[in-house]
Amino acid sequence: MACCQSLDQTHHENIKVLQKGGKDATPTADGGERGCTVGLLTLRIILVGKTGSGRSATGNSLLCCPAFESRLQAQSVTSECQDEKTTWDGRTILVVDTPPIFEAKAWTPETYRDIGDCYLRAAPGPHVLLLVTQLGRFTAQDSMAARRVREIFGKESTRHTVILFTHKEDLGHESLDQYLANSDNRSLQALVQECGKRYCAFNNRATGREQQDQLAELRAVLDRLEHELEGCFLSNDLFQRAHLLRQGGDAALQEGHSRYLARVRQQVEKQRRELKELESNCVCRPFLRAQTWVLLHKKICAACVLGSLLILVILLIILFKVLHFES
Repeated sequence: MACCQSLDQTHHENIKVLQKGGKDATPTADGGERGCTVGLLTLRIILVGKTGSGRSATGNSLLCCPAFESRLQAQSVTSECQDEKTTWDGRTILVVDTPPIFEAKAWTPETYRDIGDCYLRAAPGPHVLLLVTQLGRFTAQDSMAARRVREIFGKESTRHTVILFTHKEDLGHESLDQYLANSDNRSLQALVQECGKRYCAFNNRATGREQQDQLAELRAVLDRLEHELEGCFLSNDLFQRAHLLRQGGDAALQEGHSRYLARVRQQVEKQRRELKELESNCVCRPFLRAQTWVLLHKKICAACVLGSLLILVILLIILFKVLHFES
């Protein structure tokens, strides 16, 4: 308990300093924070998406080795968070694989535990959320998974999301750009737009030159994202607490774990409320704009109403004369 008290006391003092000499917190529009890296520090990637989309296989492609268990089956093979590291041109890459926390199911204590574990492994925050989905099979479950990502990591998470399509080999001679341009899947089109058209495709069975080429394509997308965000990673109050807990070592994790899990639940519930409010505002916004325009242009609206009534009267007179003439 002493550790928990110490964590709360130091939290606000550490809110802007996430790691010595390395990262500063930058406020976001929604009151959250983004951390910014200085120099070529570890690039942190979290694999997200629905069960069966190929998250673990994609992680193995990123690592160029079978670090995560991956099998073709309906049930998730990954039962808990795992992380592995590799290097890209001397830069350390941390890849976090996730259990089925992005499904349309109840929010159980196990779900919050897994979310807390994911936050701990990716602390002080991920640079990239790699949303994995199968090419040609973007379903309602994929849309739900994308929504869950925002519920679990907050509204700002979309700015850090890159869509990765598995089964690249199914494209044949068509490019991914052409496939997306010709797709009539509105949910997919909307997600691509929300994610700033950041996407890539993998053949997770590729080896040799093909594997290196698709990695190079993804790295180009990630480099562009890092440049756009000026090196900032996704951070919030919970990521900062997770980072402080990790800095405290195993003893701190054991003593503060139950209180940390309570914080996980509070953070996720807060983000779910904010997402619902945002969606509600999006639905109401066109009506509010129309109402505002009417209030600002009363004379024009009145003239339009009178003009419409006049046209209606003229049409009724014409109709009456036509009917009278025929009789």
